[in-house]
Amino acid sequence: MAKDVREIGNAVLDATDREGIKISNLALNKIVYFAHAWFLALYSRPLVDSAFEAWQFGPVHPQLYRQMKRYRDGPITERLTRIDLDTGRDIVVEPMLATEESEHVERISRFYGVRSASWLVAATHEPGTPWDRVWSAAQERSSPGMIIPDELTRSYYQSKLARRG
Repeated sequence: MAKDVREIGNAVLDATDREGIKISNLALNKIVYFAHAWFLALYSRPLVDSAFEAWQFGPVHPQLYRQMKRYRDGPITERLTRIDLDTGRDIVVEPMLATEESEHVERISRFYGVRSASWLVAATHEPGTPWDRVWSAAQERSSPGMIIPDELTRSYYQSKLARRG
């Protein structure tokens, strides 16, 4: 079953912390996107239960962005939270991942976590990527809700897998 994006975000932050890698909001958004994209390609099902959007610097999940924007381009030092309905307080969203999800997030985090912000942006901006197709088709670039459909993402990343053999 697809997960709350905050679970996957915290799993990425945990994995990069274990590797001694500090990541920014931009990097977190790209790594979670790549984890979701490759999971779609490999398992034909989503890792994240909500949509990524095409923003100027690539795929962004609005919920991740909003919670971590206070870090700007600096390293994230806290975890994503949710409101506990019983207490009204923010609590950390604990990753409750199946083994294949956890292992997948670990692999993706190790690979993409060491990449620069500019590399991550360039990788999502390549011609024909899901971000590029949605961004290029948009009439008004700053319009909210430029959703990157999971089917477009799955198809693109499966074709990349097929080319690798």
